[in-house]
Amino acid sequence: MSQMIIANRLIDGLVVFLVSGGQWDTAIAQGALIEEDSEAQRLLEVAKQDQARCLVIDPILIQVRVENGQVRPTEIREVIRAFGPTIRTDLEDTGPAVVISREADRRADGAGHLRRSTKE
Repeated sequence: MSQMIIANRLIDGLVVFLVSGGQWDTAIAQGALIEEDSEAQRLLEVAKQDQARCLVIDPILIQVRVENGQVRPTEIREVIRAFGPTIRTDLEDTGPAVVISREADRRADGAGHLRRSTKE
């Protein structure tokens, strides 16, 4: 199975991938695909030297597969790091939760119920 080296860039915390020539890029598509274990270990040492120079933090090898010409990590953690959250970010927020107290509430003293506020 193919591998890549992933890390976080120290200057801004962005996820980066080691590319051919020993540089780092934020696009997984630019990352160097590694097929042999000996090459993986050699490139991991290069990445660890960049960590020692405070360019990146926590370089690791990840498993990837190529589907329809696109590189995809095999583990969900790395998918999230490479492509972002697994939840929809285009949904409208209905606002903050608001606690409403009721004097006749049967719950313990001071308890209220939680209700999503509407636009006020």
